[in-house]
Amino acid sequence: MTIDFDLLGPGDLGLICAGMTREDSRSALESPFDEFLKSPDSAIPTDAYDDLGLHVYFDNALMVVGVEFLKWAQFAWRGQRLAGEEVLVVQQFLIEQGEFLLFNNSGFNVTRLGLRFYAPEMGEEDAIVEAVYVDFTGVD
Repeated sequence: MTIDFDLLGPGDLGLICAGMTREDSRSALESPFDEFLKSPDSAIPTDAYDDLGLHVYFDNALMVVGVEFLKWAQFAWRGQRLAGEEVLVVQQFLIEQGEFLLFNNSGFNVTRLGLRFYAPEMGEEDAIVEAVYVDFTGVD
């Protein structure tokens, strides 16, 4: 089973959006998942939907705070695939859309959209975006 996800706006992925509870997100996705702790310091389990290629993150109140799309997920913005696409293609597209890219040692962020791109091979030929985290915090 695959589901196409599109970033409709900050904190809005259609099926999942800011303000949803864990139960709301599970109902909306209607797909098998596993709970896991992202790190030894994690207190709240993350929901992993491996068949969809995404992880859903929650705060202490079990509200969705973000979604991470892995490279095999179907995640796009304005018709451009973001996760699993070549880094240079994604960067060029975002710049053409008027977005500002903030680079770090493992990828880049687009703060206005709440997107964090994980691309550890950035700078190498044919590097791809390994994951995209959509941050719902700070969204009204």
